[in-house]
Amino acid sequence: MSEQALSWRQVLLLLATSASFASSVVLNKLMVTALPPFTLAASRVLLALPFCLGAMLMMHRSLPRAPRDRTAVGFASLGIIVVPYTALAIGQQTIASGLSGILYSIIPLLTLLLGALFLRDERLGLARFAGIALGMVGVVVVIGPSVLGGLGQHAVAELITLCGPIAYASAMVLMRRFRHIDPVSLTAGAFVAASLVLVPLAFIFEKPLEARIGAGVMLTLLALATVGTMLPAILNYLLVQRVGATRAAIAMFLMPVLAVFGGWAFLGERLGIHAFAGLTLILAGSYLVNGRLSRMKTTESAETRPPVAARGAE
Repeated sequence: MSEQALSWRQVLLLLATSASFASSVVLNKLMVTALPPFTLAASRVLLALPFCLGAMLMMHRSLPRAPRDRTAVGFASLGIIVVPYTALAIGQQTIASGLSGILYSIIPLLTLLLGALFLRDERLGLARFAGIALGMVGVVVVIGPSVLGGLGQHAVAELITLCGPIAYASAMVLMRRFRHIDPVSLTAGAFVAASLVLVPLAFIFEKPLEARIGAGVMLTLLALATVGTMLPAILNYLLVQRVGATRAAIAMFLMPVLAVFGGWAFLGERLGIHAFAGLTLILAGSYLVNGRLSRMKTTESAETRPPVAARGAE
């Protein structure tokens, strides 16, 4: 069966997910000088947790109850929260936010390969692989000229940062096998599980109670916890449910581009012509991965069909 093109609602969801991920990179970079890594990661989770639980209760959902589902949520929390948040916090103490964006752009390729290996409904065609590769080139063109000079000088930080994308891609493929779990419940459960891991780690390796947090730092931390933590988690789960793990990974192509613009606006980073050239490559790669975007459906039938039907059409 031929692959369905994305609907306009799915495209908007993808863009919103990408923008929220980009805000996470920029806001996290602002916080690494104020809080140590485990404390920063734990703070993000603890501040976002009430919002996730509140959203779950307002939508009349509950935490996963089946032992198998709880185990899946626990592993997912390691891949999408614990490892990426901690790795990013440690890595950004040494490397630039742009470089961390380049390293995280490997997520789509990893997700594509893992999905093709372990998921029967995620097909690895030549056009899709070419699109992923073209998007990766675009990301390098956007961020590379200003940051690749540091690549190799901070090998340890880079390797630590790379642990995040590897764990994240693995978790995205795992989540695809548990699509019967409500995404809101899965999100809340993952944050609960992550808090049980990160808080003890913060107290074991750091002294979180001695951290001095002023008003500005607190506001930035709250923004990181809500806009940069809770929102991308919920949007990403919804995106995976709607379009599949591989297509959802396209958000990570656009994330570095939006992060560059955010860095320019909030961190004083300057953009060159390479940013726009890279953006063109990224959009071209997205076109190859998704098919003809110009033929997007105007109806919402793809949004409302049950997961099994959606899976069969991908």
